[in-house]
Amino acid sequence: MSDTHSPRLAGLAVTVGEHLPRLHLPSLAGPDLAPVDLIDEGALAVCIYNPAAVNPFPIPPRGVDLAARFAQLRERGVTLYVISGLELPRIASWMDQIELDLYALSDADGAFARQIGIPIKRVEGRNFRTHCAFVLQEDRILAILLETDPVHDFEQLLAALDAAEGRQPGLYTLPDRPWYAERRGGEAPYEPEPEPEPELEAEFPFETEAAPDFDLDFEAENNE
Repeated sequence: MSDTHSPRLAGLAVTVGEHLPRLHLPSLAGPDLAPVDLIDEGALAVCIYNPAAVNPFPIPPRGVDLAARFAQLRERGVTLYVISGLELPRIASWMDQIELDLYALSDADGAFARQIGIPIKRVEGRNFRTHCAFVLQEDRILAILLETDPVHDFEQLLAALDAAEGRQPGLYTLPDRPWYAERRGGEAPYEPEPEPEPELEAEFPFETEAAPDFDLDFEAENNE
């Protein structure tokens, strides 16, 4: 996992200090909603932005108490929501598997991604389209964290929220740990997910402006 608080992240058209586009997207809540509609005035939020047609973030492995982590965010007055390249029915199916109810917006037609761009990372000189998390105040961007989610990187999200609140970022050790944490130095071995969704696509059905040349389109092995 690599994160950044820098004003510019490769592939994105927005920077720290700017606002997410106030574009209305299909919502599981019923009406089309913009990101700003999901957050109370002045409140902090975390948006997991995954423009690909894969799960917004991984289904938690055994040992990870995702509900308890979400409760920590609620105690801090922080809303977590996702903007996903999946269609709404598949987002709903994914939410049934993680057994949580959270705000979700669908960008299956790529309208949001065309405005905001798609984050990229470089590995051994090659570009990969990927996902990120935005730390927000309403819809104003306070930090951008590359390849960050509440399953694998919750400590980093909490530290970024500390910084957003003007506090020294804390060092967090979570009481819930994935079952493989004591093996292979914490590296996750292969574990089949329950009821995996069929035919998850590791590609984007649209093009964004000013995108660099890619050797590989997308790395999605941790999100399927």
